[in-house]
Amino acid sequence: MRNRIIQLIKLQAAKDDNIVFLTGDLGFSVVEPLMDALGERFVNAGVAEANMIGLAAALAASGFHPFAYSIAPFITSRCYEQIRNDIAYQRRAVRLIGVGAGFSYGALGPSHHALEDATIMASLPNMTVVNPANVAELDQCYKLVTEAENPAYIRIARESGSTREVPPFSMDRGAYVVRGGGDMALVTSGVSVAECLRASDLLAQSGIFASVISVPVLQPFPKTELSKLIGERPVACVFEGYRGNPLATGVMEVLLEAPARRSYLGLHAPHAFPAVVGGTEALRQRAGLDASSIARAALGLSRRFSAAAEG
Repeated sequence: MRNRIIQLIKLQAAKDDNIVFLTGDLGFSVVEPLMDALGERFVNAGVAEANMIGLAAALAASGFHPFAYSIAPFITSRCYEQIRNDIAYQRRAVRLIGVGAGFSYGALGPSHHALEDATIMASLPNMTVVNPANVAELDQCYKLVTEAENPAYIRIARESGSTREVPPFSMDRGAYVVRGGGDMALVTSGVSVAECLRASDLLAQSGIFASVISVPVLQPFPKTELSKLIGERPVACVFEGYRGNPLATGVMEVLLEAPARRSYLGLHAPHAFPAVVGGTEALRQRAGLDASSIARAALGLSRRFSAAAEG
């Protein structure tokens, strides 16, 4: 998805002379087309992310439309105070791009894993948070955040995701059904959508037909739309991040506010730094967030729900 968002910015910058792109000395081998197209509007701020955020905020206050780009933990955790005070508090329309959602950076380790970034960004007032699962979702998310005047955090994986088509969604209706199924709902976002689709295939082999619901807009959370999509089925919420993530919190609020109680299972990364070095798929498997692990956990939820209904 990195190449696609660079392409989207390049296309928009050709029509908007106020677009400025800032990078913390990262993205090279990806950002060169944008560097060539923008000229002096391309700013390499160096390994100084906090300064980059302050610069982006000042540019936004001066009428420019800045994008700030880095690996997800570097552009969120490393400069959280500047984002909070200079961008969110001042409501400056800076678009933050965090690359490497979840375990996307694999063997580069915890310094590069993004498991808390969505949570801390969604906690900020005025901040929009989008978490596209593939290029088609990214295209719609990009349009939504660039049309709004709020600051935004665009959380993308290194992977491009599937080539499936995506129905239209909006900022207040940022959830949709990827695959239908009447027995239970797998509610997910971002990189976990692909794993949930594979898990749905595995569940079908056991006679359990699970719908897969994608939530690309995490903040503002689409509670009303999601409530309609979930129905009264058991819900497994899957997110490649720590517990308390904005997807799980939003889903639980939807379920608690519903008149009928439904079974719920939250699947997320263990609240610990990985004790091993491994690639992305190995880390997902170890965290219980690969397709086979999701299917096993969802099958257990379905069986418990059926047993309780019969009892």
